[in-house]
Amino acid sequence: MLSTIHLRTFLAVVESGNYSQAAERLHMSQPAVSQHIQALEQQFDHARLFRRVGQQMLPTHAGEQLIDVAREMLALAQRAEEDIRAMRGQISGRVVLGCTPTSGEHLLPTLLLGFRTRFPAIAVEVALAPLETLLEWLASQAIHVLLAEEQQRKRGWEAQLLGNEALVLLAPRGHALLQQEQVVPGQLKGLPLVLPRRSAPLRRLIEDGLRRRGVGNAEIDIAMETDSTGMMVEAVRSGVGLAFVPQSCVPRGRDTSVINVAGLNLQLDWHLVRSRERGAPRSVQELFSFLAGKDSRRILAKNGLKIPPEPPA
Repeated sequence: MLSTIHLRTFLAVVESGNYSQAAERLHMSQPAVSQHIQALEQQFDHARLFRRVGQQMLPTHAGEQLIDVAREMLALAQRAEEDIRAMRGQISGRVVLGCTPTSGEHLLPTLLLGFRTRFPAIAVEVALAPLETLLEWLASQAIHVLLAEEQQRKRGWEAQLLGNEALVLLAPRGHALLQQEQVVPGQLKGLPLVLPRRSAPLRRLIEDGLRRRGVGNAEIDIAMETDSTGMMVEAVRSGVGLAFVPQSCVPRGRDTSVINVAGLNLQLDWHLVRSRERGAPRSVQELFSFLAGKDSRRILAKNGLKIPPEPPA
């Protein structure tokens, strides 16, 4: 009979691409990961489940055939465990929450603290990745819930707007534009900017907003590209360039300040997404309900987000 620990290890290697990252994710040694994969291969008459391509471990044809089955078996095992514990009054389980670095770095820790207080037996794993990767993971059920900066419309998915907030232009202390009460977007032409990657939703939002105010892509001086809001802030502090960051991510202190840009009203939306699959584990249902619920809305409002009216019951 297939072992759940072997299957969980197998999927960790599939999703991370190598044994060392899988070991870190599972909190075990790399030799232990190798042993679990070898034990699984032995159960399939020594069929190889992975092949090495450069630094990556990619599933073989046999490995690809096992992926969906492994996910279904682990989901069933988790559901059975949760149902039995729920009979004893304890809701437990493990949920993988996907988010981009922009959405995850500042808001999630506070939100998950509130969730942890209510459901201490539910473990939440946060998977950080670019949005295009997260969407693939959600489709393949490698993650259960997604926090995204763009609305997602796909059959079989449930999405809910959590709130929105302003994007502001952050500058280091002493920057010349801070001497003005208000600047026009045209003054940003040729100034070094720290921007997200080209495929990131935040990058598209910034470029579209500047273009509408007469600043084309060719007139933007890109000093640095990163999806990490924390790195953007540090780059501003170091004088690399100016950066558009969510209002909730503006650091406290006097080493940075916000430039008032006239007419550039950039709003970043936060959306919660999950699959509408039947029989989702109770832990997944509880996390989604909490993040979309009243407690979460209060936390987000406290952090400066504008919260939409509650959907009708």
